[in-house]
Amino acid sequence: MANILLIDDANTIRKVCAHILTQAGHMVRTAASAEEGIRDIVDSGAPDLIITDIDMPGMDGLELCNRIRKTGATVPIVVITSYSDKEMIQRAKTLGLAGWLLKPVTPEALIQKANSALGTA
Repeated sequence: MANILLIDDANTIRKVCAHILTQAGHMVRTAASAEEGIRDIVDSGAPDLIITDIDMPGMDGLELCNRIRKTGATVPIVVITSYSDKEMIQRAKTLGLAGWLLKPVTPEALIQKANSALGTA
């Protein structure tokens, strides 16, 4: 069982993904924004895995990843996005991400990517 921080501004997506990951045996903490996610990490410590949306108001998911990496943290990060253009994928690759999922995300793909990022696939 892993401790996963799930960050997404869309309440429904956040709840559904949290439910899927919980049913798969993980403990899930949630945040509605990148800023809230950072506060969660400061308050509760680094999770085993971060799953974040890219397209969020305020700080986007890639900037969140960049800030996390600048702290020296090596926690695996998976991004969820509706973007599939090469520039966005290249930008994500430079941040050392554990992977990304294109929307719409199936429950199976979410579980598989989380387990892969955690090294339990």
